[in-house]
Amino acid sequence: MVRILHTADWHLGARLVERDRLTEHASFLDNLIELLQREKVEVLLVSGDVFDAANPPQDAVALYYDFIRRLADLKTVRAVITGGNHDSASHLNAPRELLRRFQVHVVGQALAVESAALDLGEVVIGAVPFLRERDLRQSVAGESMGDVQSQVRAAIRTHYAAQLQACRSLAGQRPVIAMGHLTVLGATTSESERDVHVGNLGAVGADVFAGFDYTALGHLHRPQKVGGLESVRYSGSPLALSFSEAEDVKSVVLLEVGINGVKSLETQPLPVTRSLVRATMNRSSLEAELAGLPAGVWAEITVKLDAPEAVLDRQVREWAAGRFEVLKVLTELPMCDQPAWQQTGPALNELKPREVFREKLRQSGLTDEDDRLTSAFDELLALHEARITA
Repeated sequence: MVRILHTADWHLGARLVERDRLTEHASFLDNLIELLQREKVEVLLVSGDVFDAANPPQDAVALYYDFIRRLADLKTVRAVITGGNHDSASHLNAPRELLRRFQVHVVGQALAVESAALDLGEVVIGAVPFLRERDLRQSVAGESMGDVQSQVRAAIRTHYAAQLQACRSLAGQRPVIAMGHLTVLGATTSESERDVHVGNLGAVGADVFAGFDYTALGHLHRPQKVGGLESVRYSGSPLALSFSEAEDVKSVVLLEVGINGVKSLETQPLPVTRSLVRATMNRSSLEAELAGLPAGVWAEITVKLDAPEAVLDRQVREWAAGRFEVLKVLTELPMCDQPAWQQTGPALNELKPREVFREKLRQSGLTDEDDRLTSAFDELLALHEARITA
C-alpha cells in the first residue's frame, strides 16, 4: 500500500491584475509540507505548470528550490514533477540529475515511454508532461485543421496506450498511475487557462486513460473528476488564478493505492490565503452593496449603468478604500449603448486568440471558405506558443 498526494498548476510567479502572489504561494508550500508529514504521504505527484511563465521571476524560482530542499529533508517522500504548457522544459530539466539523488524525478518534456515509466517501488508512474504538437506529429503543407486535429488526438491516444504498456511491463501486479497535462473532454474550464493546443485540438476523452489505476491530471484549474470516473482527476490549482475561480474550493487529492488499485481517495481542502470576490452591482445602490463586501478581499466589480460614467472607476475604488482592494471595475451597459462589436458577442477579454481572428475575418467580409487563412493563423499561433514555452 502506498499513500500518494496529487497536485498541479502551482503557477509560481503568477500575478493577478499586476498584484504579486508570492506570499500566497509561500503559504501554500508551507501547508503542503505540513500535509505531506501529517498524512504520511510517500509519493508526491505534481502534474505540470510549476511556474507561470517560461522565464519565471527569481523569487519564484527560489521558492521552488526551497520547497525541494524541505521535501528532501523529510527523507520520506518520493516526488515526480512534470512540465506543463506554461513551463520551460529546459528550465525544469536543468537540475534533474542532481534532484534524482534526492528521490525527486523531473520530466520537463516528452520522453520515450520506457524512460517515462518510473519505478518508485510500490507503484509505477507514467510521467507524461504536456505533449507539444511537435512531440506528436510532423506538419505537412496544405493540410486542413480537421486533419491536424484528428492526427493530434490520435497521437495522444497512441502515446498513452504505449505508456500504459510500458508501465504494465515494468510493474507486473503493482499499480500504475498516469500523469498528464492536457484538456479532457467534458471537464469544466475557467478563464485562467491557456488552450493547451490551438483551438482545443488536443482535447481527448477520459477513455484514453483506461487501464491506469489512477490518472493525475493538470492544466484545468477547477478540481474535478472527469467522465464520471473517480480515478481520472484534475487536482486543480492551489490558488484562484482568475476571478472566475472565486467560488472554487481549492484542494489536493490524497489517495491510497494497493495491488488491486485505488483503496481510498479524498480531496483535501486547502486554506484560503486570499479571498477573491466577483460581484455585479446596481449603480443606484452601489455604495451600500460595496459596504456589504468582506474586508480584506480582492474584488472584481461590474456595475450596471444606463450610460457611461467617466469617474466610476475612481469612485468605486474610493468607496472600497481601507476595507478591501478593487482590482477591476467593469461596466454593463444596455445593448443599444454598447459598441457594435460588443452587441453580437462576448467582451474582447473573454475571447481566445483564434476567436478574435475569426471575428476579424467576419467583420472584414472574408468567408475563408477553404480555411486557408485560419489554418495559417493557427500555425503561426502554435509556433508562438511553442517558442515562449520552449
